[in-house]
Amino acid sequence: MNATFSPDNLFDQLPTGFITVDRRGVVRDVNSAAERLLGKPRRRLIGRPLSKLLPGHPVAEDLLNRAQQLLMPCRFRNAQIHPDPDTHLTVSLTACPLQDANGELAGAVLQLEEVSAAERLEEGERLNETLDSLGSMALAVAHEVKNPLAGIRGAAQILELECQAPATLECTRLIRDEVDRITRLLDTLLGLADDQPFMEGEINIHQILDHVLQICGAPPPLPQRDYDPSLPAIRGDRDQLVQLFLNLVKNAREAAGPEGRVEIHTRISQGVRLVQGQRRHHVIVEIRDNGPGIPAALRKRIFLPFVTTKSRGTGLGLAISRKIVNDHGGLMEVKSHPGQTLFRVLLPVAAP
Repeated sequence: MNATFSPDNLFDQLPTGFITVDRRGVVRDVNSAAERLLGKPRRRLIGRPLSKLLPGHPVAEDLLNRAQQLLMPCRFRNAQIHPDPDTHLTVSLTACPLQDANGELAGAVLQLEEVSAAERLEEGERLNETLDSLGSMALAVAHEVKNPLAGIRGAAQILELECQAPATLECTRLIRDEVDRITRLLDTLLGLADDQPFMEGEINIHQILDHVLQICGAPPPLPQRDYDPSLPAIRGDRDQLVQLFLNLVKNAREAAGPEGRVEIHTRISQGVRLVQGQRRHHVIVEIRDNGPGIPAALRKRIFLPFVTTKSRGTGLGLAISRKIVNDHGGLMEVKSHPGQTLFRVLLPVAAP
């Protein structure tokens, strides 16, 4: 028996989202996958300008215009779109021109393919390899560098004892401070090495966060907590998770300033897609501040070693934080624009 399939039926069963627009940018048709991605039924999408469905995100419109002008497909990878305030999607966009029966340009079709958590996890694993290499290099040279540094610092202390002239004391203080700074940098680099013992146990994420806030102390801004009390436990290394969230909370407070605002939210995911299509529930921790935001030129590189927005920062805190998350089989994302930065950490729930 030969089965027949209508074009509409095939279009609707495709796993990636498709939106067709006319030359004015008005939506003329969508498939079921696009409905799911945008979180709206077909009747609320058809007949509306695409600019109204994706407000504040001109990348899709620009791509459609370019495809129609060049009469060829145009692609944009890892676009950030927000169909509504609570929906944040990372998608790959492809725009293709559409012609009518007479060969005249009639509009365009936009393909939206969600970048899966598995792809982001693979990206994190590649970053881990870079950090492991850097940590191994630091491990190889640390002792060779630290021994001379200790000698230099000791010589500076002897000079201080033998000569109390103000100019000499100022120079020896500068030597000691710089030696201490380089030593701290080496110690931080050693934190990237892949030989750290992993003390896994069952952990309540709220106890970790409350401990971090206790360490941070009272100076403003005091983070506002919005916890989901029903969250299940996760499995991980307590000390590493404390270090992770201490880095993120301190960064948020510094970015917000004394008069700013920092918020910590926790919730459960509805299932994040991992390798080979598997889905697992994750605990989500979001740390949000209303500081100036991360400069656009740094956003894609913010997790790389030695990339920092601080004048006196080492650029290693976020690199180490990302490595800790990856070592726990989780994901870390950042969304930033002027007036708000959000770091989102997803950690897998402990198996029952």
